[in-house]
Amino acid sequence: MALPIVKIRGVSKSFGSKQVLSDIDLDINEGEIFGLIGASGAGKTTLLEAMVGFIPVSKGEIAYRKDGAVMNFVSIKNDSSPKARIGFSTQTPSFYDKLTVNENLEYFAKLYDIPEQFIKPRTAKILELVELTGEENTVAAELSGGMQKRLDIACALVNDPQILILDEPTADLDPLLRKHIWALIKKINSFGKTVIISSHFLEEMDELCSRIALIYNKSITHLGTTEEFRKKFPYNQEIILNLASQRYEQLASMLKGLPISKMIVRGNKTVIYTQQTETVLKRVLDIVEQQRETILDLDVQKPTLDEVFTSIVNNPGAE
Repeated sequence: MALPIVKIRGVSKSFGSKQVLSDIDLDINEGEIFGLIGASGAGKTTLLEAMVGFIPVSKGEIAYRKDGAVMNFVSIKNDSSPKARIGFSTQTPSFYDKLTVNENLEYFAKLYDIPEQFIKPRTAKILELVELTGEENTVAAELSGGMQKRLDIACALVNDPQILILDEPTADLDPLLRKHIWALIKKINSFGKTVIISSHFLEEMDELCSRIALIYNKSITHLGTTEEFRKKFPYNQEIILNLASQRYEQLASMLKGLPISKMIVRGNKTVIYTQQTETVLKRVLDIVEQQRETILDLDVQKPTLDEVFTSIVNNPGAE
């Protein structure tokens, strides 16, 4: 049974007359990779910064479970000790450009009052984890973009936190470097650390996160696995069919009356969009058999998380 490690209750945040968050309620479970998604300006970074204690909330409470205690939670407002168990990597790098990799890690270790005798073995272990061993004496400004992001994550891990919070960890990275960072996040999570991420790369979040929360109109409107997201609104799946004859107009005429949203030709294939995949696919296969057609390729695809997100935001009342 998953146990919450973070509890957020009734959290609202305003900056002057502008309200950014409204009555956020959320439990984040120990050991999960939890994702926050939402349009730019939705309040993701504000929520993450409130969770770290960088900014005070206007209303509500954020509490963290104490070490070894199942039900004993401490509010971040009343006890600074939870902050020592959180690592935070922001969109803007926290390290110092003119310091070497080692100097940055040692600096952050001293900020956390880590005893001198533990600093070198701990930083060596972290460098191995983020694959920066051998770059200890490289000035941070001279690192590649991917290495700089790994250094920033390393700085966030120096206090050996229970919870690692990452705000847009793959922003401005190319697809190969993003893949490398996602693999690193999975590795960090495999060591038992709870990871909380915000990102605009929804397809990658789909693969990475155990659960996702959507912030929309200042509140969390949807929460769950990506499969649960997909079930919360009517969506089309794609039946992608490649017939040897490519007689798709004839096929379309024989499919009239079925629950098909649209049918298009894409190259040498036809794509059938439907919310009732099983019914339509059965009829397609029946027609193929009756007409003695040859199927060269057949695939059924679910909507991507990007498509789910767009549908929910464009149809906020649809469930």
